[in-house]
Amino acid sequence: MIFSEIAGHKELAEQLKNMVQTGRMPHALLLSEQSGCGALPLALATIQYMFCRTRKALAGGDDTWIVKGLFGDQPDSLPTDDSCQVCSSCIKVRNLSHPDFHFIFPINTTQLVEKGKKANIDAYYDIFRSLVRENPYFSEQDLYKAMELENKMGLIGVNEANWLINRLNFSAYEGGEKVVLVLFPERMNLEAANKLLKSIEEPTEDTYFFMITNAPGKIIQTIRSRCRLVEVPPIETADLANALALKYKMDIGEATTWAACAQGSFGRAMELIGQGEDEKEDFEDFMQMMQLAAGKDLPGLIAMASDLAKKGKEAQKNFCRSALKVLRQMYVINLGKEDIAYLNPNQKQEIIAMAKNLKTDAFGKYYDLFNDTIECIERNVNAKFVFSDLCNALYQNV
Repeated sequence: MIFSEIAGHKELAEQLKNMVQTGRMPHALLLSEQSGCGALPLALATIQYMFCRTRKALAGGDDTWIVKGLFGDQPDSLPTDDSCQVCSSCIKVRNLSHPDFHFIFPINTTQLVEKGKKANIDAYYDIFRSLVRENPYFSEQDLYKAMELENKMGLIGVNEANWLINRLNFSAYEGGEKVVLVLFPERMNLEAANKLLKSIEEPTEDTYFFMITNAPGKIIQTIRSRCRLVEVPPIETADLANALALKYKMDIGEATTWAACAQGSFGRAMELIGQGEDEKEDFEDFMQMMQLAAGKDLPGLIAMASDLAKKGKEAQKNFCRSALKVLRQMYVINLGKEDIAYLNPNQKQEIIAMAKNLKTDAFGKYYDLFNDTIECIERNVNAKFVFSDLCNALYQNV
């Protein structure tokens, strides 16, 4: 990944490049974003820039062997503010195969690795590489789906922490930096966090940690306080629209509509355009639930609660998050602000029709119901009780 391939975030990219150029890169950088807004592409572009042998040669005033060997005596394509893409280090980082570039992420048992056993983190690397190549704006749920975790939640545990510490105890294979990328550190349990704490607060020379989170408040304070926090904002609508138009070969007007719906998330825009089956099912289930509640069909609601209880925890939470998103859109429509509801064109008419049947002053109750449901799921409350209670409450309030 190089900086010029990233959608938007020009100012933030310049700040990261400047940290590398001036030697002021912190040893622990925490990139916080809403899912799909570009933290991973920014991290990968920065890491490739750090490793780039051409950049190092130019910075050191040595353009005789690397630079001339790659670009000739008078190169027209000599990079000045980005990675060269052609040196051995750039190629290895781009392929996520550099021996001094390590990455850890939440894992669990899966049929794809050693017949359902939870293997060492590097056994999942091929899956991770394929996912990054296909979509560097992927979500946490996309990662779990790629690993076929089914109904399980990923975790960064003590085994992953020990594996990483063991790798960092060795000298850099190529004699330069050692870089660690940690995805979703909020999934790190306390024992693993304590194991990694010393490596983060007292890193060996030229060892750098990049962490990417969607929930910085869920990272334990001892880890979070030792990182420099960088907020990755949503991508500007115009920049996202241009990127979507280029990727999907669509006209800029259509791309702008999708960009507005995605609210600055490239990953979200790709989901909307692709209209994945899971997301489509969540929307249809929620609309059916609200119709049953409005029609006072309690047996239908209880049957639906039973079906939802059979899903995995992540799928159940995704359903609730989808419901909250649609509820927000309905609420905005009821306030007469449809222009900022950012409606999916494929769902627009259904949402507007349902919004007209709901009272504006009741949306606060609906929000509380679905947020409480998510909290109960995370606390491992029996799913049948949770969704039966949700459907019963909607029956009484819709």
